[in-house]
Amino acid sequence: MFKLIKLAFYVVIGYALYELYLGFTEGGQGMSGGQGRNQNMTGEGEGMEERSEEPSGMSASHNVGRGVVS
Repeated sequence: MFKLIKLAFYVVIGYALYELYLGFTEGGQGMSGGQGRNQNMTGEGEGMEERSEEPSGMSASHNVGRGVVS
């Protein structure tokens, strides 16, 4: 009886290690819908285009928000 429990324990540990290995080799594609590890789950993060107006009447458009670097 003890040998059967020991075998079941080894099977569970082996399966956990196998799943861990798959998680590392596939780049984290699990629940994120097939996206790679280096991509955002919520999109590209381009930001929104805003238009600012000066009191003198001049206006300029620029990107604001998440992911905007300049």
